[in-house]
Amino acid sequence: MPSKSILTRLLLLSFLLAVSAAALPAATLGVTLSGATPANFENRLSDTGVEVVRFVLTSTGASVACTGVTITFTNPTNADEAFTALRVFFDANGNSSFEAGEEIGVSQAPNGTAANLIFTGAFTVPTASRLMQVIVNTGSNPASYGQAFRFSLAAAADVALVSPGTDSVTGAFPVLGNTLTIRNSVTNLLAGTGNPTAPRTVTRGTQNAAGAHFRLDCLSGIVPGELVSLDLAVITVSVNLGTAADAAVISGLSLFTDDFDTAFEPGTQDLLVQTRTSADVTKWLVVGTTLTVTFDGTEIIAQSAINSGSVRAYWVGISFNSSANAQVEVIVNRTGILGSAGASGDFMNTAIASVSGNLITISGTSGSSGSSTNGVGEEGGCTTGSDHGLPWLLLALLACFLVVGRDRMKALSRAGHLV
Repeated sequence: MPSKSILTRLLLLSFLLAVSAAALPAATLGVTLSGATPANFENRLSDTGVEVVRFVLTSTGASVACTGVTITFTNPTNADEAFTALRVFFDANGNSSFEAGEEIGVSQAPNGTAANLIFTGAFTVPTASRLMQVIVNTGSNPASYGQAFRFSLAAAADVALVSPGTDSVTGAFPVLGNTLTIRNSVTNLLAGTGNPTAPRTVTRGTQNAAGAHFRLDCLSGIVPGELVSLDLAVITVSVNLGTAADAAVISGLSLFTDDFDTAFEPGTQDLLVQTRTSADVTKWLVVGTTLTVTFDGTEIIAQSAINSGSVRAYWVGISFNSSANAQVEVIVNRTGILGSAGASGDFMNTAIASVSGNLITISGTSGSSGSSTNGVGEEGGCTTGSDHGLPWLLLALLACFLVVGRDRMKALSRAGHLV
């Protein structure tokens, strides 16, 4: 009898467990991207707590108990240099913020080979929506400049379930965040407000004609901690020549700061930064019909950095000797503007590819002295003329005066004789 009683109890217990299991509701956990996820953005080196993505976890049917999550990232080869730590937080109390006690597992760092990291730690998604946040600390290696990364939940299996037979995970996988690119600054090249907009003619020997007016707009970071400033290292200017021989007519190019009044005032309101001539052999190169002039060195480095969110403007002045007529066009290309962090670190955006100062025609007689100026205190570098005809005009006026005076004296003499 006792054996029968034990067997009966075991059968009853098994039956009750089966009934209880059948009564457990199935739960589904949906994973989507949060609208609070940062848009595509640039971030500097050595930052901590940079949010790269937020997910929305929504449980329906019942709460879902989880034991961990796997975070996948692109560009794993460079991730170990770009990030010193990844951390994952789950908003357990639903207050849309992330506290220290809500971290899943512990901080981890990429190893340069694996494209994901597993964070082990218990969390439960109630029959509602909860946020999950992934943050990173960026490294300090400049080799990371220009490298881009995206973080995601790649599949349903990336959320580890306590009851996978009862609960399930759905979503349009992978659920991708936006792109983070490691940079120091991002800058737009813009045409200056005083930039010449039409072809001009200047006389031979003109000094500091308004070659081109351009602006550098260092963009603001999207969230705190993003980007810093553009610390200029190189500004390269190109001059398109009518013919290769026209290079011999150019005596110098000068870079000036601008005081934002749209007028070119070299040496007065607009201060000289640096002048290059053909004597600067490695900084003054003529290849075919293009003259390339590089402004760099102490004078450029000494310029204060263009802070994130600020704009600075420059003028390029071009000077000519009196040897011949010519046609030139001054152009500033975005690829010719470099910061101290290099092309990947201090990045020139593709807002526009170049700024042109428009066509300049140099003309005059072979005997012109070359002492005139163009663009000094004039918006857009207006054309100045020659005063060579003024002495002849004065002589003609003097001759007319003498003739009129002589005729007047004769008239008075006749009048006196008649009286």
